[in-house]
Amino acid sequence: MRIEIKFKPEGEGAILPFNYNYDVYSQLMSKISLSSPELAEVIQSNPLDYFTFSRIMVRSRKLLPDRGIQILSDDVCLYVSSFSPDVIKAIAEGFMENPLMLIEDLKLYVSKIKVLKEPKIRDGMLLSTLSPIIVRTIKLENNRMKIWDLYPTDPQYQEKLRKVMLMRYSELMGEMPSEKDFMISVIKHKPVRIKVKDAYYRGSLIVFRYYGSLEIAEFGYANGFGDKTRFGFGMVKVIDEESKPEGQEALQGTTPETPGLFR
Repeated sequence: MRIEIKFKPEGEGAILPFNYNYDVYSQLMSKISLSSPELAEVIQSNPLDYFTFSRIMVRSRKLLPDRGIQILSDDVCLYVSSFSPDVIKAIAEGFMENPLMLIEDLKLYVSKIKVLKEPKIRDGMLLSTLSPIIVRTIKLENNRMKIWDLYPTDPQYQEKLRKVMLMRYSELMGEMPSEKDFMISVIKHKPVRIKVKDAYYRGSLIVFRYYGSLEIAEFGYANGFGDKTRFGFGMVKVIDEESKPEGQEALQGTTPETPGLFR
């Protein structure tokens, strides 16, 4: 289940910090706690990723290298998705009870919440990321184990992505999917680095085709692809190829929900 939340920033020329993922995660958890304390306790008591969210979409903006993103549009947009309708319901009800989202000194007030129609999930569909996909492995360096972030160009990427999706699916759904194999064909990607609390995560904004297990595809659409989705990683959008020439928007790095995706 996926919702679109539109916010109006307080004041003109408001500044959105570059690294806001942990603030958004904390705010979403506070809304869940406000609406359903029991559900919030379940989510916080284990390391599983129960939801994911997009980058904050700002239609008109100006980059201020030392400060963040200056918001020039009247509103901004955030997408939140989960395999569990209860999680989305709790977030929506929390925002209705307290419509403020606070990111450092930036105050954003909810103006509209909309449940989005689920797209048709099919083999060979074209997807683009609404937030970077994180894929990680462990390497031995100087006799120490070190977490290593992978990019789509790394030979291990596909297999590590498959393993993490199978693990996350089985943990949250309580069983393995009937079809376990899938692959992605990357059309375009851009590496990014995002700070979450005190740690940096390296991931990729990607346009890709998905082939294989539809159960994993549906789970990935609902709950994100890759690792650490609760911190705003791995959200994807299905690109409608019937209304435009194949791959046109994706190759330009733009979709209706994500203007200037790779900028």
